[in-house]
Amino acid sequence: MQFRKSPNPPRLIKEKPHGSRQRYVAGCRCLLCKAANARYETTRAKDRTSGRWNDLVPAKAARKHILKLSAQGVGRRALAAASDVAERVIANIRSGKQVNVRRSTEERLLAISNQAPSDGALIRANVAWRQIKRLLAEGFSKAELARRLGYQSPSLQLGKKRVRARTAARVDRLFRMLMKD
Repeated sequence: MQFRKSPNPPRLIKEKPHGSRQRYVAGCRCLLCKAANARYETTRAKDRTSGRWNDLVPAKAARKHILKLSAQGVGRRALAAASDVAERVIANIRSGKQVNVRRSTEERLLAISNQAPSDGALIRANVAWRQIKRLLAEGFSKAELARRLGYQSPSLQLGKKRVRARTAARVDRLFRMLMKD
């Protein structure tokens, strides 16, 4: 009996950390890598039984919703800003190229209504300022927040009453990223 070589080149296996699931998937079957894979599968099984697993689901419902929103005048950029899903992913779902999506992606897309503002639309700034005040209370400086938001100067350049939808979305993404840690 003749054995075939692993489809993964040896250099790719060596680049993965030893004792990790990535190395196990790449072909290593040592005790440490087997243990890492077993831990992953155990966590995955627990998450599945509790309903927290972010598995793949058919993109049919998401596609139908995107097409409905498109007919109502909500474009892919507005949808991407409102759902925090990449424009390319939305375009692939819409065209039918992407037939499966993660459950969390589908949930974010289905949560968007035709009220999603375009990037340049002016919206109320109270939510953005509430998030900024909470970040300031957590110890972040205004200069640090301005830098992370992409401003050239160290001052927050937000209107007190209204901001552009894209700015509010950037503040929201920054808030969620910093507060999840």
